[in-house]
Amino acid sequence: MNYLCTELVPGAYVIAIEDKETWDVMSYTNLYVLRRGDQIILIDAGAKNYQPVIVKALAEIGITPEMVTHVLLTHGHHDHWEGAALCKKAAKYVHSADRPMVAPPLKAEFAAYSKTGPFTFAAPGVGDVEIVLVNTHSPGSVAIYDVISQALFVGDFFCYWGEDLPAGQLVTDSEAIKQGSCQYVAGQAVLEEPGFDKFMQGLSRLLTFKAEFFCTGHGVVVRGEIQQFLTNMWQAGKSK
Repeated sequence: MNYLCTELVPGAYVIAIEDKETWDVMSYTNLYVLRRGDQIILIDAGAKNYQPVIVKALAEIGITPEMVTHVLLTHGHHDHWEGAALCKKAAKYVHSADRPMVAPPLKAEFAAYSKTGPFTFAAPGVGDVEIVLVNTHSPGSVAIYDVISQALFVGDFFCYWGEDLPAGQLVTDSEAIKQGSCQYVAGQAVLEEPGFDKFMQGLSRLLTFKAEFFCTGHGVVVRGEIQQFLTNMWQAGKSK
């Protein structure tokens, strides 16, 4: 397996693992690393068969799995939590509704996020992050906003699964990607797909974040004027 590793801003990284084995199309599965002070935070942890690649990718940025202090999951699907088994010393968190998806024995290592409001949560011991329930993909799918890097991690709430990287770039400010995302949402609105109203409700909860990076669970990371990008997506969904 190959991987790409890119620094978003100093102390924040995306690792995208090229997967030609798990699904019927080639895709990328993304993990994110936040390095701040004595904390190393891993957001999503990949699948079990990624573990040797994860070790190699972390080493590229001077990290071993034993150095990871916290693992935060966007949701409970196996390709996002299995790799957390590498992080023996980390405190691990997932939304309570998705905790049952984590299989034993690793399930015992995961605690639930602390509730701070009707749809908002916190990870004990981790500052400068805001966590919000996004309503779709899984019962406990959350988005995680890092105030310091201005990165918004949305997991598979919205992602670019199976899509090529534009010009081979993992991080892009491509207007074509942004416009295509809005067109996709508009198309879903016209089709009145089941669960679309819940998706729109989740999307509305992201509009207040002043993000610079839109970090999904699979594929390209979109950068630049993300608050406006999300607003445009929301308006596209309301235009039916």
